[in-house]
Amino acid sequence: LVRYEFRGRRLLYTIGLITMCALTLYQATRFIGMHEDPAQSAPVSMSVPLMMAGFWVLFYAVMTVINIVTYTQDLYGDTGYLVFGLPLHGAEVLGSRIVLLVFDTLMTLLGGMTSVIILACLAPGLAQQVRPYVGRFLLTSDYWVMCLGVLAVIVSFMSIMFFGVTFGKTLTNSKKHLGSIFSALVVIVVLWLSAQFGLVLEETMFSGVRLYLRPWENLPFLGAGSQPVTFPLVSPLLFVVLGVLAFVMTSWLMDRKLNL
Repeated sequence: LVRYEFRGRRLLYTIGLITMCALTLYQATRFIGMHEDPAQSAPVSMSVPLMMAGFWVLFYAVMTVINIVTYTQDLYGDTGYLVFGLPLHGAEVLGSRIVLLVFDTLMTLLGGMTSVIILACLAPGLAQQVRPYVGRFLLTSDYWVMCLGVLAVIVSFMSIMFFGVTFGKTLTNSKKHLGSIFSALVVIVVLWLSAQFGLVLEETMFSGVRLYLRPWENLPFLGAGSQPVTFPLVSPLLFVVLGVLAFVMTSWLMDRKLNL
């Protein structure tokens, strides 16, 4: 099933990677212009790889949206029998979507690193500016803790989105537009209730419980320096629990209500 999903998205991956390569070359020429201008300082020129990282985050967001849209099309469209007609349980179908999400995450991280390497090779002087920071930055444990936390929240959010789409299908059967409206309402209600409940827990039972990280400790040009960044702890953990429950409920709806 995962191989089938990959084949269906091959063209999207190709277009996306070609676009990111073009943006990398554009950023390289932009840096060359900065390098030739003596008025540009190192922190300003460092904005080039940072902007490239922003492009990769946008690429990741687009692929995530496509993941949700294709799931909705498979659930309501005529091509869904190719996926849901297989002798698989709902958990296996959802698991293939989570695997795609993890693959998109790894591709984004590796693509971002590749872009930095290409920029360092093409743009004169960038390697000397990046080298003192890259190694120490990638070895910053707080940075990877933050990345794993963000990935857990993203996977949980996707599980809730899949639950909303599947629940909307059980309410409206084949009416895709009504199902989309119900799906959006379900997701909004779940997210709002989880946010409110998380705030109540943080203000009452878990007051003062925070996570203090220094992910930008080795990137002083960002201006953050060694100052710790405060992250909420209770709300993300609650969100992850809701994601797990959404995964279980979606699997149950597929197997029992939709007979997929």
